[in-house]
Amino acid sequence: MTKATAPMFILLASLLSFSWAADWKSEVGNLISQGNDFQAAARYLEEQLDSLSDDDKAVASSLLPFFFHQVGDREKEYARLGEYFEKYGPLNMSYDFLPLSVRNSLVLYFRDWVLRYPWVLKVGFVESSSPQKKEAAASAPRELVLGVEMANEAYYKLSRGQEVLKGGQFKRGFNSMTIETDNFFAEPATYPFSLELKAGDLIVRREMTIVVSLSVFGVLENQRSEVQPSEYVLKMFLGDELLALSRKSVAAMPPVKIETPPPTGVYDPWGPGYQNKPEIPSGFPIGGIPTLVNELLKMLKKKDEIEPVPPVELKPDLALLLRKKRPDGRTVEMLARLTIGFKEVRFYSFSSRLSQR
Repeated sequence: MTKATAPMFILLASLLSFSWAADWKSEVGNLISQGNDFQAAARYLEEQLDSLSDDDKAVASSLLPFFFHQVGDREKEYARLGEYFEKYGPLNMSYDFLPLSVRNSLVLYFRDWVLRYPWVLKVGFVESSSPQKKEAAASAPRELVLGVEMANEAYYKLSRGQEVLKGGQFKRGFNSMTIETDNFFAEPATYPFSLELKAGDLIVRREMTIVVSLSVFGVLENQRSEVQPSEYVLKMFLGDELLALSRKSVAAMPPVKIETPPPTGVYDPWGPGYQNKPEIPSGFPIGGIPTLVNELLKMLKKKDEIEPVPPVELKPDLALLLRKKRPDGRTVEMLARLTIGFKEVRFYSFSSRLSQR
């Protein structure tokens, strides 16, 4: 009896879950069909949202900002809109349970926001220096370059506390901005920042931090005698925007030791190997002309080629080797590691904030 009833309970639970998934869509569809009661539909979805499955929760989350938009509640609309984009992104949903006219309006609503929402794809440091590949710098950098990859254009404002550090417009794709690092490397600390992005009336505020940790390797000894390769970084900026970045390494030439024969005590103006009648070839083989022309063409082609600029890689952490003089006068080698962290994301209405001032 027990073995027979167990499958029945499983089947019953499955049917109930399917019925529950169908019921919430039917309920929302009825509220909209019987009088476009978007307020009641939004209130019902907020009450049922946590109990839905993951797939149904994505569909319901996409409905809430549209419903609040229909009733003119911008604060709730933007809050639900931001939550949906940050968690799910632009997904293709099925709204068969809604009337056709409402379905079309919903599709147009999201199509507009897909093209405008200030969606941050990635934030990171523009370059990362490995302590094994680079010599310790004599001083800490005065600024850092942060890269921001955007899905759409948006106005931005970078702040630290009440101080506005940067502002302008991010383009779609890669963008960069510089941050001054005064006292960043004096001691381990966490520096909070906020990045606000504006698209139309919507403001998305992202709280972020740069965590600086320091570790000392030891006292530096005399400079090593072995030859180290020279390395330089070439950056091209237009204002604060980084257009191109390239890192080059040039192998240093080791010291050359030239051995000369000992003096013989006899003056010889011509030196060894002098020829009064040097043997110079009087002709050039005709068969070698095509090869010579081919080599010249290759040289000209390589000269005209432009080296492609590698794509900028954004990394969440940055390691720098620095030299620091201690109070006792000794210089130590120190590893500074910077890490970008992200906290909460908030959503505001620009017009509502203006009216509250």
